[in-house]
Amino acid sequence: MVSNRIPQFSGVSLKISTDFLKFHRSFPQIRSFCALFSVLIFVFLANEVGSEPQTSFHSGLYQSEQILLILGEPGETQGELHLYGVEEGEWKLLTPVVTVWFGRSGLIPADEKREGDGFTPYGSYPIRRILGKEKKSIPKLEYTQIQKNDYWSDVPSSKHYNQLIRKKEKGATPLWNSSIYQLFIVIEHNTNPSIPGHGSMIFIHPWEETKPTSGCVGVKLVDLQAILQHLDGSKNPFILIIASDENN
Repeated sequence: MVSNRIPQFSGVSLKISTDFLKFHRSFPQIRSFCALFSVLIFVFLANEVGSEPQTSFHSGLYQSEQILLILGEPGETQGELHLYGVEEGEWKLLTPVVTVWFGRSGLIPADEKREGDGFTPYGSYPIRRILGKEKKSIPKLEYTQIQKNDYWSDVPSSKHYNQLIRKKEKGATPLWNSSIYQLFIVIEHNTNPSIPGHGSMIFIHPWEETKPTSGCVGVKLVDLQAILQHLDGSKNPFILIIASDENN
C-alpha cells in the first residue's frame, strides 16, 4: 500500500513556503524549487525501500537542511544558483538567485568527467571544505586558511592527485597568487577516493569573467561571500548540480 503522507527530511515536512505561492515570485524560482523537491522525493523513496538510487545523487542528500542548487541546461555554459534552507520547518530561498558559469564544455555526469575535458560534473556533493586567504570561521565546516606554499595537484601521475599540498610540487597549481582561489568551496568530485585522470580541482570559486571556466562553477565574489554567511555544517549542507532541459 502506498502511503499518502508527506515525506519528511531531517524531521521536517518538505512543504513550499508561502513566499513561493505569491505572484511576485518569478516562475524560474518556482521551477527550481520543483526540481529540488523532485530530487529529494526520489532519493527519499530509494532510501525508504533500502536501495541505492541508480544516479549520481548522494544517499545522504535527503537528510540535508541546506542545499545549494545549481541548475543548467545541456550544452550551455551558464546557469543559476539557488540556496535553499529549512527555516521554521519550511524550505525557503535564503539568498537572491545568481548567475554562474560552468566549464567551457558544459555539464556532464560525474562518472564521465575526465581531466582537462572542460566539463563541470553534475550530481550531488556534501559540503565539507572551504578554503580562503582570509581568516574565517564557518559553523561546523572545515575551513583552511591558504598559505603562500599551498598547492593543489591536478597531475594524474602524482600520488597527491586532487589533493591540497602544503608544499611545492612539480605541475601542481599554486593557490596563493590567483584571485579565483582567494575563497572557494570544494565540490567533492573524485576526492575520496581520487581516481587518476577522472577530474580534479572542481570548486565553486570567484569568477568576475563573462566566459566559461575550465570546469569549476564560477560565481561573483560578493555572491559567494553572501552564500558562506548562511552555510552551517550542522544542517548537512549539499551542493546539487542538475542538468535540466526546459523543453522537456
